[in-house]
Amino acid sequence: MGTAPTAAGVDLARAISQLFEQVWSAALGEPLRTASAACDAELAAAAVERFCVSIRGDWCGAVVLSCPRGTATEFAASLLGKPHEELSASEIDATLFELVNIFGGNLKAVLPGRNELALPCRAPLELPLDRSALAHEQALSFRGWPLRLQVFSALP
Repeated sequence: MGTAPTAAGVDLARAISQLFEQVWSAALGEPLRTASAACDAELAAAAVERFCVSIRGDWCGAVVLSCPRGTATEFAASLLGKPHEELSASEIDATLFELVNIFGGNLKAVLPGRNELALPCRAPLELPLDRSALAHEQALSFRGWPLRLQVFSALP
């Protein structure tokens, strides 16, 4: 994606990309890759789950992580060090809530001014796009499993 809006001098696109790479590599022990066309098409066709955390304050917006259940299961297995078949649905959900929360917290830390992080939640199927702008989007894959990261900033 091109140049994202700035938040008082912060290049959001650059900050988001760098943070995303650092957070996921540290949390999951291996990097994410840019999604291939096939992986991106799979994500577009799959039933996805959306996990969200809001940032409110001098900068307002939301971080949304979207992925099929298979990707969520792969994340949980990696983070918790458990085989897929031993994971409960609540462990898988908790993993995605934690990952989006970690990323949101790291993004909040580079934003200027005072900002607070809300509790992570499941994102609604349709976000209120009339009140926000897409500031950054990445289609990625983890071990061949697709995911999408989006950062929305609230419109003034």
